[in-house]
Amino acid sequence: MKKLRARMTYANVMSTLAVFIALGGSSYAAASLSGSHIRNRSIAAKKIKKNALSGREIRESRLSRVPLAASADRVGGLTGAELRVHCPLDTFPMADVCIERDPHLPAPYGSAVDECALAGTPSSPGRRLPTHNELLAAFSAVNPASGGEMTSSVYPSSTDSGRLDVLVIVDKNGSVALVPDTAAGSRAYRCVTDPLN
Repeated sequence: MKKLRARMTYANVMSTLAVFIALGGSSYAAASLSGSHIRNRSIAAKKIKKNALSGREIRESRLSRVPLAASADRVGGLTGAELRVHCPLDTFPMADVCIERDPHLPAPYGSAVDECALAGTPSSPGRRLPTHNELLAAFSAVNPASGGEMTSSVYPSSTDSGRLDVLVIVDKNGSVALVPDTAAGSRAYRCVTDPLN
């Protein structure tokens, strides 16, 4: 003890006391520091631990667009509107297909099939005659041509072996008739196509 007392000077005591206060003070600060002690906007972003913040702490609605996401609204360079399914301009949507607004002039069945196959090409795969149900649905929006309009439904002719009879819808009520696949059986027709995007 005498040796220790001999070495105890005012400066030694004060420096030892300062070390204990410094260590104890930082421990106290670490244990008692809370959000209420931190001024708003006083901590730099680089001082925050990575991935420490989540959507709970961040209001995503206030975030601006990420600079590298300039094409986020596009798929393959196309906008959402360009990808939306739509019908060609001369058609209207009905019964899951696009039906021509105006009927073609009367023609035999074979000619009508050929004309529909060429319609809209080469930008689209062509068109076809409507089924009975598709054409009947279309007549809820448009009037049938005089004499009725052809469907894609055909049957073996009951009067002429080797020929076909074509189903024609005559009016909006769905009345039907069979006409021969000849010039005498020529009727108006509309082509249909699948919606495009």
